[in-house]
Amino acid sequence: MSKAGTFITALLCCSPLCAQDGQVLPDGGPQPLVDIITPVPAPEIPLGALGLIGPAVPQELKIDNQGGSISGDLSTGVLTLGGPIKVQGDNGLQIFSDTATIDTKAKIAILKGNVSIYQGNLLQRGERTVYNYGTKSLETEGLRASVDPILLESGKFTAEERNGKQVFVGTDAGITTHDVEYPNYWVRAKKTTIYPGEKVVFNHLSLYAGETPVFWLPYLSQPLDAELGYHFIPGARSAWGPYLLNTYGIMLGGNYNSETGENEDAWLLSRWRVDLLTKRGIGTGIDLVDTRGEPITEITGLSAYFINDLAPDTTRSGIRRGFVNEDRYKVELKYRNELKLKTDAQWRLDSNLTFLSDTNYLEDFDPDSFRNNPAPDNTIGLYRRDDASLFSVYARYQLNNFYRADTRLPEVSFDKARAPLFGLPVLHEGSTSFGLIGERAAQQTQRAVVNPLFKLSAGDVAVPRLLRELSGYERRLAESMVSLPLGDIRREAIRSQLLDPSYARFTTYQEVSLPLTLANSINLTPQAGIGYNRYNAVDGPIGNSDQTYLHVGAETSVKFSKNIGDYTDASLGLDGITHVFQPYSNWSIISTNSLDSFSPRVDRLTPTTRPRPLDPNRFIAVDELQSWNVARLGTRNRLFTQRDNQSFEWLYMDTFIDVFLNDPEGDREFSNLYNELRWKPVPWLDVGLETQFPIVIGGSGFVEFNTDFRFLPTEDLELSIGYRNLSNHPVLIDSSRIETKIYNRLNEDWGIGMQHSYELADGTLEFEQYSLHRDLGNWVAGVGISHRDNRLEQEYAIVFSLTLKDFPSNTLPFNIDGR
Repeated sequence: MSKAGTFITALLCCSPLCAQDGQVLPDGGPQPLVDIITPVPAPEIPLGALGLIGPAVPQELKIDNQGGSISGDLSTGVLTLGGPIKVQGDNGLQIFSDTATIDTKAKIAILKGNVSIYQGNLLQRGERTVYNYGTKSLETEGLRASVDPILLESGKFTAEERNGKQVFVGTDAGITTHDVEYPNYWVRAKKTTIYPGEKVVFNHLSLYAGETPVFWLPYLSQPLDAELGYHFIPGARSAWGPYLLNTYGIMLGGNYNSETGENEDAWLLSRWRVDLLTKRGIGTGIDLVDTRGEPITEITGLSAYFINDLAPDTTRSGIRRGFVNEDRYKVELKYRNELKLKTDAQWRLDSNLTFLSDTNYLEDFDPDSFRNNPAPDNTIGLYRRDDASLFSVYARYQLNNFYRADTRLPEVSFDKARAPLFGLPVLHEGSTSFGLIGERAAQQTQRAVVNPLFKLSAGDVAVPRLLRELSGYERRLAESMVSLPLGDIRREAIRSQLLDPSYARFTTYQEVSLPLTLANSINLTPQAGIGYNRYNAVDGPIGNSDQTYLHVGAETSVKFSKNIGDYTDASLGLDGITHVFQPYSNWSIISTNSLDSFSPRVDRLTPTTRPRPLDPNRFIAVDELQSWNVARLGTRNRLFTQRDNQSFEWLYMDTFIDVFLNDPEGDREFSNLYNELRWKPVPWLDVGLETQFPIVIGGSGFVEFNTDFRFLPTEDLELSIGYRNLSNHPVLIDSSRIETKIYNRLNEDWGIGMQHSYELADGTLEFEQYSLHRDLGNWVAGVGISHRDNRLEQEYAIVFSLTLKDFPSNTLPFNIDGR
């Protein structure tokens, strides 16, 4: 075996041996048919017929000779059974064998040939065993035991009772998960202790590749939980070189038991990390997760990671970066503390804090987070929630001064859900908040953009280049600053607003509505609301200001339904079709005084392709609220069928358009025509479609087409195709992108997967990944290679995967960028 193969095999045996929840050993019940010895048709010969009666017949055993000869000698007390034999002890032990010899004086039973032993739920097999029915002891030398998915071969193997639980202890034992006659690896130890459903403890462990020892450890406790024990990911990446990511999980907390040496009721999951990156160095870290509450993906606990980077100037994108300190780190706290207060409401304290060493850390060492959240927020909040309201007090900080971030120190808000007002049919909802709001520019922006602009006038040749580094509100402020004469005192005020604008803001909006049903078919809900925003202690050229706004609107809808027919098609999940057609409209008018164009705006609009919300309670860009008069007209089409004696939505389509009588963002008369379609008739077919395009002059002017298609033509083949096209958007970059995923199970043992992302706009294959998977019985092994074209830099990666089939995190094909 090569050194690489030996090393990977060594790591294989140290990986978690089980990922099943609950008790590992099977529940009691009928023995598997394959292990039951079929009785040979023969007359049952009572032992008394041979004169073997009285003391010669062991009372502690129930002997069933299922064929063959029977002989015995009263003087020696030895009984020989030709078999097949079933011997059952008075302790529930059952032994099957080809032949048996019973020594009634020594009180032993010697069983030979195809021996199968059932001890509770434990199965052992071998060619010979000796059972002392006087002492209730069983000699298991040479036997192989099965505790799914573990196969254990031991010189001595016993079952013990510890703290009310059955524990299996093997001496000179061997363990493997390769369930064949000649396993390709064994883990052998002087002492092996199996705690079913919990862990396996090895003392003086040796790893054997075949019959050759290749690895040794003095002690290893390997939990049977997917999160615990040793996990590893070997691979290679362009920016890391060959690497090995190592994680060992153990449980902390609880009460220490001196008898067992274990922590009982442990609740704190700790994952200890040591990563070997040949180009970057050795990274170390720890994750701490509270397991007492319901698992939430976003609540990951406390984690810390540090690496002394050997090549901090290495970039994945090819874009040159400035100086980066070699000490790279991340400290993250994402924790929810459910407060146990004696109230009818739910109280919780949420922390979402991420402290990074530099702006490039996520790109270099956490690619998944970099793609999804490249500039993480830092917030701490206290929340009270009941059926009717949500009260929150939260603060937001700029822990990482290389990102532009808004700050709230703190903000208090109260949101009231829509509910009857004083028992009347009129419904009320509203929101109120007060906070100290601010925004801080990144240090790089301060040094490289704002401060140089402060010293320049509008005619300087460097001004256009620097202005391109800013966008939206900041660019308008900077243009205003450079248009002023050098030395003008207003320049300093505008620079302060660019670098660190801050103000106190009070905002409230209260709305009432009255749901009505007209002519038993038309739903009408008129709405009216009033809001007020107050800004105090503004830093910059604008002083205190306030804003009052009035809102009126109405929502209307009507439903029509028709039974199309009893169409039945099992392949498409159809059992009759009912069509529901629902025209609707939403008319919204806001009248308000406009704030000065240079007033601080922290909660502002960001570029998007989606329509803005027309409900002031859902409009979160508070600082850019303007007068509008918009009517949203649309229709919803639904097709329903019957499934499991219930109505099932077979197809859904929503089509709508906005009519602007007063456009708050431009001079449009109509928006694009929006279409949203979802079709999931059966589990193996899923189609989604979103489109928008102008149908009249004065529309939004751009075109967007998004679709995703998932199809399983056979039980072994899964296809996913997505296409996104965006053209002529005034802010966002045009794109025409195809993404595909394919996974094909070739047979019971092998599978292949592929992923591609192709940008048609410039003809670039941005990402490609190929993976191969091998079924190893209880395990699935895989290898994947990927290539990413970052335009300026090409990136390559290869990763190896080894996981139990039942691991919750196991997906095919696997994610190369994931840990």
